[in-house]
Amino acid sequence: MTASDNAAFPLIIHCFGPMRVFVEGTPLPRLRSRKALWLLALLTLRHGRAVEREWLAGTLWPDMDQSQASTSLRPVLSELRQALGAQGARVQSPSRQTLLLDLEGAQADVVIFDAAIAGRRLPALEQAVHLYQGALLEGCAEEWVYQERALRERGCLHALQTLAEHALTAGDYEGAANLYRRAIEIDPMWDTAQRGLMEALAQAGDSNAALQVYRKFVDLLRSDPKALPDEKTSALYAKLRREVRQRAISPLEPKAAPPPRLINGALPHALTELIGREDERADVAAKLRRARLVTLTGLGGIGKTRLAIEVARDVLPEYPDGVWLASLESISDGKLVCARIAAVLDLQEEQNRTMLESLTDHLRRKRLLLVLDNCEHVLAACVQVAAHLLRECANVRILATSRESLGLTGEAAWTVPSLATPDPDHLPQGRSALVRVLMGYESVRLFVERAQAAQQSFSLTGTNAMTMARVSSLLEGIPLAIELAASRVNAMTIEQIEARLHDHRGLLTGGSRTALSRQQTLRSTLDWSYGLLGDQDRLLLARVSVFAGGWTLEAAEAVCSGHGIASEQIQDLLISLVEKSLVAFTDQPEDAGGRYRLLEMVRQYAAGKRDALGETEAIKDRHTDWFLALAEAAEPELRGAEQGQWLRRVESEHDNLRAALARIADDPQATETDLRLSGALWRFWYVRGYYREGRRNLERALARPASHIFPSARAKGLWGAGNLAYSQGEHTLARGIYEEALGIYRALGDQQGVAKILFNLANVAHYQGEADAAQASYHEALAISRALDDKVGIATALIPLGHAAQRQGDYALARSYFEECLGIRRELRDSMGLAALLEDLGNLNYAQGHYDAAWSLHDEALEIRRSLGYKRAISSSLSALGLTARARDEDELARALFAESLEIRRELGDKPAIASTLARIAEMEVSSGDYGAAQALYEESEELYRQSGFRLDAAAALCGLGDVSRLQGDAVTAWARYADSLKIFRDLPAPDNAVSSLRGMAAVAQAQAYPAKAVRLWGAIDSAKAPAFTEMPPRDREEHDRMVASARIALGEETFASLWREGAVLSWEEVMDYALEKPDPPSAASHNAISPL
Repeated sequence: MTASDNAAFPLIIHCFGPMRVFVEGTPLPRLRSRKALWLLALLTLRHGRAVEREWLAGTLWPDMDQSQASTSLRPVLSELRQALGAQGARVQSPSRQTLLLDLEGAQADVVIFDAAIAGRRLPALEQAVHLYQGALLEGCAEEWVYQERALRERGCLHALQTLAEHALTAGDYEGAANLYRRAIEIDPMWDTAQRGLMEALAQAGDSNAALQVYRKFVDLLRSDPKALPDEKTSALYAKLRREVRQRAISPLEPKAAPPPRLINGALPHALTELIGREDERADVAAKLRRARLVTLTGLGGIGKTRLAIEVARDVLPEYPDGVWLASLESISDGKLVCARIAAVLDLQEEQNRTMLESLTDHLRRKRLLLVLDNCEHVLAACVQVAAHLLRECANVRILATSRESLGLTGEAAWTVPSLATPDPDHLPQGRSALVRVLMGYESVRLFVERAQAAQQSFSLTGTNAMTMARVSSLLEGIPLAIELAASRVNAMTIEQIEARLHDHRGLLTGGSRTALSRQQTLRSTLDWSYGLLGDQDRLLLARVSVFAGGWTLEAAEAVCSGHGIASEQIQDLLISLVEKSLVAFTDQPEDAGGRYRLLEMVRQYAAGKRDALGETEAIKDRHTDWFLALAEAAEPELRGAEQGQWLRRVESEHDNLRAALARIADDPQATETDLRLSGALWRFWYVRGYYREGRRNLERALARPASHIFPSARAKGLWGAGNLAYSQGEHTLARGIYEEALGIYRALGDQQGVAKILFNLANVAHYQGEADAAQASYHEALAISRALDDKVGIATALIPLGHAAQRQGDYALARSYFEECLGIRRELRDSMGLAALLEDLGNLNYAQGHYDAAWSLHDEALEIRRSLGYKRAISSSLSALGLTARARDEDELARALFAESLEIRRELGDKPAIASTLARIAEMEVSSGDYGAAQALYEESEELYRQSGFRLDAAAALCGLGDVSRLQGDAVTAWARYADSLKIFRDLPAPDNAVSSLRGMAAVAQAQAYPAKAVRLWGAIDSAKAPAFTEMPPRDREEHDRMVASARIALGEETFASLWREGAVLSWEEVMDYALEKPDPPSAASHNAISPL
């Protein structure tokens, strides 16, 4: 493209090849950060669409937590806009949470390319091939780019294939050959292109050239002994050889073309380069292609995890749905294996399903690799999970690491070898040759690199080379042993390190001669490292082994101090252990002082030392006490100003809390502790979605025979268990649990407890259609909370009373309830509660037609909920925004919001919420005229509501199905569905909800030439001032008004007014009875006469 071409548009973006940007014909100024360029690339790839800032930040800075990433995004965005000059205004902010790139009047090659590929016409495909001037964003090594790059590469290859096949058909063999050559340049391993080139050359009469293409292809594949041309390519080769009367060869085994490379699902970024292991990586990758389960075995510290991660990264292109690493080292309960895998895959528990069933459904149609790391301590559970997934999910493969194989049929167990080490007795004598030969050994290279990290001046020289050879031999190629030894060069010479190892030679070679020598070697390395520690270092290392999944400085000071270590000494001792590579340290925002952890093999070694000291029970008791105190301190804070921070903190200690719960579960004397700890954690389990785990712990604690001795703790446990059961839609079970808790609180005289249980019982009554009982309980809870001046209780009880007032059309009363509650939430700085109130006020404004105000309130609620990571509430805000957008005639935005809400709700397995969103989307399909899609959505919605026991909502979905039938001209089915829904509303009773059914029946009556019935029903609805009628969105109101006007003209003003008055004086019971009295079945002849509301 010439300079004049670059000036043809005010902004030109080239994404193929190295990224280039021209503003008014001038190249974009050099940017301080490449992230600004990649930000522009991400927005270009999603041009014209609002993109979440949170997603952009997380994509550009995947190793940061969300708050840090968002902070990093702001200056990069500012730099990009500044560099774009006048064109910077194209980077727009549709909302505080989103960015959008407007390319109207600009040009971007990838945008044109995508449109051309989608068009599929030959001229468009030729244009796409011309635009593809290199890999997308060549030179960009960001993790996210690979999927985008693979997508365009695949598009170009398929375009080349289509064009080449067309050229072959037209007899343009040379043109076809050139197109296939271009495809081979892009992907030399693609059988289709190699075979196409062979066919083109053969058609042109040059069979020898075609055979040479095949031979070169085979040579190319020799780098992988298991990779062979596929059957079709081999068969074509054999056919061509027969044709030229050359010696035939047997067809080779098929080898599927490698799929496009995709981004990994959950592989950590290595902090250091992997030294060696090239052959091992190739060997394990080859085994993965032949076996669906490969287990890397070997002792701790041999490098199983690192090798598994690198192999997974190598084979990533073969798995379109990614590779996913589930680390099991910090869990001690086999029941949590599924939970850990689900957490990696970002799956949530589903009602009435085991996590294994949810995993199976999620993976059934996936083609992915699951890496299960550190299986040995939960081996039985791993065997069960792996066997089930492999049996049920045909395209899932598993790469496991364990100190012993899983023992499953078809498993390929592969022992991870030590790194190559030199034999000191068989080395060259010359110094330079010796250094050169030693650096060819993986173990020596690893030692040198890690030693230089500890002491920059360290180097392998002719003087120390032979000592280095002996040290490497003594360490026997164990990566962890090498790293521990190398870390000491900042305090010892290489000769002193050798002497230390020789001092422990008995440990290195002693013991059973039948035991693995490497196990002895690792033990000696740890013993040696342990021997270098001072007494206090040793004592602290033994004590910190009690922690699971890491610990904070404060936890170590509380649990590990005393009896030889003062609290104020802990920090310096931890620093010492970090420097000696026995403890790892990471700086995490949720832990102000950072977080420490032990490698599992070091933890087990240290635990053995702790047991030998006789401190195990005492340290475990202090561990339990500390985390009980943490949970009880967190409990009230999860409703306070710092709830986001506390949620993150409890999450970071979840493995420690699990360990404490597991320990006290086996202690018959720990009943009260069990109840207190489980009871304190219920809200955390609720917000984070750990419903099944929370219920299992609470139910176990409550089932203890001695639990009745501690009524206060039991009542709190019952409260939590009831809330978790309620959240999973088990309302009858929840009611029974709540009633027992209520009895205990009344007996204790705990009025605050009574109030909160009354509130929960009212919720159950409401959803079971017992409106009067619900209102009575809400009012009683509010009265008790006001008497106690319990602000949390007052705010909690005000909300449903506001909802009830809104349903009755008393907006002023509803607003008074909500605003009183809002004031309390702000005073308490309860972000979670504040967001809920903002949503309620948004809904109230929506009901009154104040859509802009509703949008602002819902948007603010969403921002708060995103900051807390509260997915269930996020989905609710998205749905509310979708409804508001639709009311503002922003249908595309509404669709996007509903789609995001539905995705989250499906992840959570929240059936009633899924059903609600499906109904909202169905309403949009009705408006767009896609009645088939609307019917399917309403049917799924009605079924989910019915399964969950939500009869009111199921009736509303039936009413929606009535609308679909009516608009399709099927008056018989429409009337039946409206009638069925009306009967449910009448029986519950829920007269306000019946308005939609009555409106539908009136519409059918009007269309079926029964205007008198329609007018009476409209008169009754209007006189009731029901919100479902008065809050109709504008588009529905317009249709309703047109139908009323039509009836008025048909009947005449006097008759119309008389009928309207007749309906207005009917009671609700009379209205519903009247509606269900069909004059006559609607005639088939009039089916097509039905009009929409």
